[in-house]
Amino acid sequence: MADASTLKVYHLPGAWGLPTVSPFCLKLDAWLRMTCIPHESITAPTPFAGPKGKAPWIELDGKKLGDSTFIVAHLAERFGVDPDAHLTSAQHGMAVAVQRLIDENLYWTMVHDRWMNEANWKQFRDIVLGGLALPVRRVLGPIARRGVKKQLEGHGIGIHEPEEIAAIGRRDVNALAAILGDQDWFFGDRPSTIDAVAYAQLVNIWRVPFESEVRRAIGQTPNLVAFIDRFAAKYYS
Repeated sequence: MADASTLKVYHLPGAWGLPTVSPFCLKLDAWLRMTCIPHESITAPTPFAGPKGKAPWIELDGKKLGDSTFIVAHLAERFGVDPDAHLTSAQHGMAVAVQRLIDENLYWTMVHDRWMNEANWKQFRDIVLGGLALPVRRVLGPIARRGVKKQLEGHGIGIHEPEEIAAIGRRDVNALAAILGDQDWFFGDRPSTIDAVAYAQLVNIWRVPFESEVRRAIGQTPNLVAFIDRFAAKYYS
C-alpha cells in the first residue's frame, strides 16, 4: 500500500524543454524546487482526474487538493516552509497584486494565443492532448477548444479583438518589467513565491515556438529575459 504521507504532484505534460506546458503546474513545480519539499512528480494526460477538474493537483495524507495557490498555502503550513518570510507587509500586499496580474490577466492572453490562433493551435493541440490516443484526440480537440473559447469569453478577455488582447498582454509585460527594474528578483536579492509565479508564466510565453505580440514584448524587456534565464539557471539547471 502506498504511503499516504508521500506528496504526489500531478501536472500536465511538458514540452519545449519545460517540465509542463501549464503555467500553474510549473508554478507549483518551481515553488517545490524553491522549498526543497520532497515529492513524487506525476504527468497526467488530462486535468480531469483532479478534484476541481484542473491541473495541478496533489495527493497527500490520503486527500486530494487542487488549485496551485491553495496547494502552495497548504504545503507551506504542512511542511513549515515560507520562502516569503523575508518580505515586508507592503511587499506581501504587492505580491498578491502582481500574482493577480499574472494569473488572472496575462495568463489569459497566453491562452488566447495558444488556443485561438489557428497556426499556434495546430502545434499546441498535439502537445496539450498528446497523452491521448489519436482517435480520442481528434474528437476531444474541437470540444476542448470550444470550451476554452467559452472560458475566454466568460473571463471577458475573449470578447476583444486579437490586437486588443495583444495590447493587454504588452501592458502586463511592461508593468512586470517596471516592477522588477534592475533587481535580480521581484523583491530584492532573495527569491520568493512571486518569482516562481512570474517565471512559470513568462517562460511559457518566451521559450515556446508560438509567435505572438506578447512574446515579442518580453523580448523587448531585457530585464525580464535575464530574470527568466536567472531563475532557470538557479532551479532548473
